Amino acid sequence: MARSKMNNAQRIQKLLDVIKSLDEQDMKDYISSFIPYLELVSADDFEDAARHHHNPRVVFAYTVRPEHCNRLGNMHGGATATLFDFGTSLAMALLPEAKPTPENTDAAGNASSESSEGESGEDEDEDEDVIRSWQRLGVSRTLAVTYVRPAPCNSEVLLECEQVHAGKRMSSLRGVLRRRRDGAVLATCEHGKVILEPEYVPSPKL
Repeated sequence: MARSKMNNAQRIQKLLDVIKSLDEQDMKDYISSFIPYLELVSADDFEDAARHHHNPRVVFAYTVRPEHCNRLGNMHGGATATLFDFGTSLAMALLPEAKPTPENTDAAGNASSESSEGESGEDEDEDEDVIRSWQRLGVSRTLAVTYVRPAPCNSEVLLECEQVHAGKRMSSLRGVLRRRRDGAVLATCEHGKVILEPEYVPSPKL
């Protein structure tokens, strides 16, 4: 089977696209009101998780919406927690760069740009990659949020999400919400998750 050529940014974006398509099919959930306003800014690629000097990170941009605010005109604490829950969960999809396999390298050891299976094979492989990433998102066991500064309505923020540890079953994640114009910290979170067995995770329709 052809090796997926998606990097982490492409993988996260495809997951976002899948979730948006579920919303369009009227399969909405608690995060649906955020999805249209979340923009992927960056996602780390790394060769080896064990030797990565900094925690793998994905960053999203978001503009605080009126429907996510309290009566003081600031982002509601529950909405902040929901945004952290979703963003840090997507950080679970960050994977080390796939190593070239013998069948996908040339005589010099360079990765081949062609696949014997053609474009359809590559598409199928990427779909499987997305499904596996979806299955890794798991469910929450802890979510602790610390609120530092208010996030006023219509303010632009950055949501930085780190994969601190990702084991076979348990994971630890960290999030920081920053004001985009000056980087001031608005809130932080620590998020623990449990990765479910694949048979208990409904597969998205791609």
